[in-house]
Amino acid sequence: MKRYLGKVLLVVLAAPVLAVSLPGSAQAATYEMDGKNPISAGCSGDATTVKRSSIGTSTWTLGAVELRYSVKCHTAWARITLSEDVWGKAQIVRNTDGKSYNCTKLSYNASLGSYTCYTAMVYDKDPLSSYAEGWSQYDNVGLHSKTPSY
Repeated sequence: MKRYLGKVLLVVLAAPVLAVSLPGSAQAATYEMDGKNPISAGCSGDATTVKRSSIGTSTWTLGAVELRYSVKCHTAWARITLSEDVWGKAQIVRNTDGKSYNCTKLSYNASLGSYTCYTAMVYDKDPLSSYAEGWSQYDNVGLHSKTPSY
């Protein structure tokens, strides 16, 4: 009986480790800064646009989607800027686990001179990386753009 209980205990204790380390697990990691607002978390002060991609067609540009990064917080987020008051969506995606956040409520930002929204943040310290995507629609033309990863 003692031998049997020892084997059962070993299997029960090892099960959580096996579940975490099995390949193909679709569960996204959660870091302390994930899902936080870059402004209220104090991360926007040193933010820079590290990647940018235009939203439009080959003949005109409606705006851009930007991948913003804070060195202080080691976080990334997406920001969309559009010159017209039309529907738009921005999304940040962390490559390693697919953790993502989006925004769809654009408002006019006088300092940028455009309609904009930004997503919540994902932790993005190397070796992690993320990319930003943006969508809009103008005169029944669907528009999409994606930045390279950073």
